[in-house]
Amino acid sequence: MRMMTVLELFRKYDFESVIPHLNHLFMVNSGRHFSDASIEVFRGLYKKWTECETKPTNRHIRLVSRWEHTSPSIDMNCHVKEKNVFCYAVADQKDMIEVLGMKVRVDKDVEISEVELAAGLFWEMTYYGPKENG
Repeated sequence: MRMMTVLELFRKYDFESVIPHLNHLFMVNSGRHFSDASIEVFRGLYKKWTECETKPTNRHIRLVSRWEHTSPSIDMNCHVKEKNVFCYAVADQKDMIEVLGMKVRVDKDVEISEVELAAGLFWEMTYYGPKENG
């Protein structure tokens, strides 16, 4: 898988492609499905994020494992790094526009498709609830 930014992934896969994988993560980690109302909120946020411009950043995201069964330890598998130093979990990032501009590095032993990666990153970015920019 070639390295892309979060925004490139989101633009490559529309929300309808992502939602089955997002719903799977939600079901596996919480035991429930998304409500129709939640899906509409997330659809609007996904659309808004795919239409925005990113901020320059020297940080990147590193994925060391898939998201299944990571809740509540979400920070352990997907985190922001700067110069290969752990900064914080993506879920803890306040500026989601900066996250959109970050390249994503997936460890070689992680088997994940691009659309699953897009879904997982979106799940991570909205883990504490939908936020437009923080």
